[in-house]
Amino acid sequence: MTLDAFVLMPDHVHGILLFDKNEPVGPPLSYENQFGPQRQNLASVLRGFKSGVTTFARVHALEFNWQPRFHDRIVRSDDELRRIRDYILTNPSRWEKEWDNGEGLYR
Repeated sequence: MTLDAFVLMPDHVHGILLFDKNEPVGPPLSYENQFGPQRQNLASVLRGFKSGVTTFARVHALEFNWQPRFHDRIVRSDDELRRIRDYILTNPSRWEKEWDNGEGLYR
């Protein structure tokens, strides 16, 4: 797994994770786990990330909570990847315009 474009915002994070799995050639044998190791999937990676951030917050006595869900999607083309990267990298400028409360504070 490789981290591509990402941005950490005051109340959320955007990122692209690239998974480069070596897919087996040919049909799976009837007795093999057809799903493969669970450490190589999005849910497992996010569990580890959230666990690490939660531990860091607790050790440093930071007030912190995760929202219960996350949005994910499979990027299916180079054009879609380009558009998502652009959205991620321009998110901070949109955030400032949309959420400035007039006192320089963000919600």
